[in-house]
Amino acid sequence: MTTKQIHSLPTKDLYARWAKVYDTDGNILQAIDDHSLPPLLTRALNLLPTTQSLTITELGAGTGRNTLKLLSLPNISTIHALDLSPEMLAVAQSRCSPSANKNIDLQFLEFDALQPQDFPQVKEIEGKADMVLSTLVLEHLPIQVFFETAKRLLKPGGILVLSNMHAEMGKRSQAGFVGEQGEKVQGDSFVYEIGEVVDVAGGMGFEVLGEVQERSVERADLEGGVVGERGRKWVGCRVWFGCVLRLRE
Repeated sequence: MTTKQIHSLPTKDLYARWAKVYDTDGNILQAIDDHSLPPLLTRALNLLPTTQSLTITELGAGTGRNTLKLLSLPNISTIHALDLSPEMLAVAQSRCSPSANKNIDLQFLEFDALQPQDFPQVKEIEGKADMVLSTLVLEHLPIQVFFETAKRLLKPGGILVLSNMHAEMGKRSQAGFVGEQGEKVQGDSFVYEIGEVVDVAGGMGFEVLGEVQERSVERADLEGGVVGERGRKWVGCRVWFGCVLRLRE
């Protein structure tokens, strides 16, 4: 069957369809993110007070793959998991409920950063996050909107943990999946160079703490099962970057 390219599907509609296969379609970028994110989270938590309970907000929680990581971390009292897709959030809620820590207030909230005024529940949690976690989301938003949103959600001095598709990969591909009829479904996405991200973040009041981490796909990732066969064509290509930033007080 000939694969049909669809480039104009709005992001919300894209994720409504993608939710059904998001965790099973062998996306190599998600696999690399899962492998590379834990050290960033550890570094971020070490920057936060250990003597108080923490509030974490996820910007783009998706199907909850990172929400599960957060539930196992110490000193967290509240998690706000935000996503524009109710279909994704339904999967996340189902996924996290069996293992939810009863001592953590876990809330799943629909939110579109492009229309924040339409989501009063999220307005109520602005300025309350000790840390915002946002992985593989930046490419779907105008860069100014992304950092404005993170800034509103964070307390002054709060920490932002950010990962995204590397521009080296973004120039060759974009987020998408193969639909039920064999069609290639893709939405709009933005390609951002690391230098641009650092510059815009700085102008919005964020400072990068430590080095920006970059990750390519290596043959060892295929041999060790970090990525599946779909990762073979990406060997040697930088596909991911991640960093920890602080919102200046």
